[in-house]
Amino acid sequence: MRAGLLKYILVFENPVEVKSPTGAVNKEYKEVFQCRAQRVKQTLLATDENAHEQFIGHTITMQVRKYPQIKYGCRVRYADSVWEIKMIEPTGNELTLTLKKIDV
Repeated sequence: MRAGLLKYILVFENPVEVKSPTGAVNKEYKEVFQCRAQRVKQTLLATDENAHEQFIGHTITMQVRKYPQIKYGCRVRYADSVWEIKMIEPTGNELTLTLKKIDV
């Protein structure tokens, strides 16, 4: 992976339990890590010859360098949206992350 391809910034957040002054325990997400990423194009193969469009909704694939802070259970902030990590695929010194958009 070339450094010039890493155009996007991903912000990783971990869940932290925070106690309010009244004693209630709430789960909040705190930023723990930022890294640069490359967006991987997703290709769709149509089985018939008709021209039709298939829609992949709210799922993207990003490629980043391998860092120990990236793990399941984290949330990712990217493009003014919040994403959850669905799959992490390690290959050498890089990770391919499949992210799904969540409503917050």
